[in-house]
This record gives sequence, C-alpha cells and structure tokens, in this order.
Amino acid sequence: MKCNLCESLETIFILSGSDSYMKVDKKKFDIYQCKNCKVTSLQPMPTQEELKKYYPSNYKVYTQDMSPNNTKSKNLTYFKNLIMKKLKMNNLERILERFSSKKINYLDYGCGNGKNIKQLSSKYSNWTFFGYDKFNKNIDNLKTKNVSFYSSNFLNNMPNDYFDVINLSSVIEHIIDPKNLILLLKKKLSKDGILIIKTPNFNSLSRKMFGQHWHNLDIPRHLHIFSDHNLEKILNELEFTKIKILYSRNSAVEVKSFYKLFNLKKRPKIHNIIVNLLNPFTLILSLLKLSSTFTIIVKKEV
Repeated sequence: MKCNLCESLETIFILSGSDSYMKVDKKKFDIYQCKNCKVTSLQPMPTQEELKKYYPSNYKVYTQDMSPNNTKSKNLTYFKNLIMKKLKMNNLERILERFSSKKINYLDYGCGNGKNIKQLSSKYSNWTFFGYDKFNKNIDNLKTKNVSFYSSNFLNNMPNDYFDVINLSSVIEHIIDPKNLILLLKKKLSKDGILIIKTPNFNSLSRKMFGQHWHNLDIPRHLHIFSDHNLEKILNELEFTKIKILYSRNSAVEVKSFYKLFNLKKRPKIHNIIVNLLNPFTLILSLLKLSSTFTIIVKKEV
C-alpha cells in the first residue's frame, strides 16, 4: 500500500475494522503504518463524497452536550479545574491568555457543534470568532454576537495573514490530505499567529492496550493517526516552529475503550464520575507522554 502523506510504498498492516461508533455500515477498512514517515492511515482511503455518509445528522459530536449531567460529576469537574488553575497546569489556557487584551481573529476549523468556540467567545469578548465545519449543516444557524459559523469553505475568500489563532481540535485525523490543509491555513495565519492541533496519539498506552477496541481509531472517520514525533516532523518540514506539545490528562478515551472492549451498549449513568476518578491515572500518562491525545502548538516561520 502507498502512504498518502509521503508516498512511500513500504507500509505495515496494523488491523482491520469497520464503523463501530455510528454503525453507518459494515464496510471493512484496513489500517497501515508507513515505514518511512510512521503515520498510520486508512485503506482504502474514502473520497470526500463517500465520507459524507459517515457524518450523519445524529453524529454524536454534533448533538451531545459535553456538560456534566449530575451534581457529583459537576463537583469533581469543578474541583479538578480549580486545582489546574491554582497550579497553573492548563498550559493551553496560559498560551491563549497572551492574546487576552488584544483584538484578534480566531478560527476554529472543524468546530463540531460550536460549543468550544462559544465558551471562548464568552470569555474573550474582544476577539472575533469564526467556526467552520463542512459536515455539520446545522452550523450555519448558530451565528451569535462576535461569532460567525460556516459549513461551506469560506477560507479562499479570506485574506492571507488574517487569523491570529487557528485551532484544529480533533480535526486533522479526519482530513484526506492534511499537508495541503496545513499549507492553506499557514497562508491565512498572521505573522505572529499560532496553530493549535489536537489529535489522537498512536504511541499512547491505551492504543497498545486496547488494540482494535481503542476508541480513538474511530474507523472510518479517522483517516490518519499521528504520533507527537511524526506530526512535529511534518510541521517542521512545512516551516512551523514548535512552541509546546501538551498531553491529555482526561481519561475519557481510556474509559470508552474499556466499554468497547466489553461491548457495553450503553454508558453507565456514572460515566462522568468514572472519568474524573481515573484522571489522576491519565495525569501520569501525560507525564510519560503516553496519553491518548496530544496537542501541538506551533507558529509559522517568517
């Protein structure tokens, strides 16, 4: 099989699987890892048209409410966030705080249901926000004060060097040609702007533990799965400079992978409590750089 990113013909078969998350169909896909660039990719690679059906209107990322649904879970989440704030452990928040007093343009590319961007807009009222998600057709109806949402690609109509912050949270793994997208976003990024990419970590402990039951495989929506090392290398080749790599401290992926392993059809009511109680374990994984997701923050070289 030919690597979609570096075109090497030397690849290693990893596993086969189908859509176990949304259960759109039972079509089998293979996952191969490139011996050259080490990126893991789906085969056969679906076309844009084929991908549409795997993002139905009830796709959970578009519809779910991420807020805790019971008092105990809310208290645990509040306590966790308080500790992180007091100990200054939220490095991404600290990086964004550098822009807090400025008037900037912020793009959330692949914004899902728009919740993340709305939370930021309530905190940074002097920022101008743009949200884009090509598969969520309801996103056009969510426009609010200082936030514009788009489902059709509007970037080509935007001037270069326009956005000060571009966020790709759980997006790059869904893109057929990640390099082309990053190059386009680079053109739209301002001189001192930053690019934030959050994505699954192929080198994570839970991927090695759960194998085909690892929640972050998400076949066939996840077309490529990176590690911190190979994504940093790709970004360096595209002339970005690393600011920081952050490793997730949230145990949600590990807990969901456990459910898949034991074929639990429905999450237990105490799901959020379980996640919060296991977060100390994923804190250790983050220190060892073995978390299920990582976030790389870079700026473009000028």
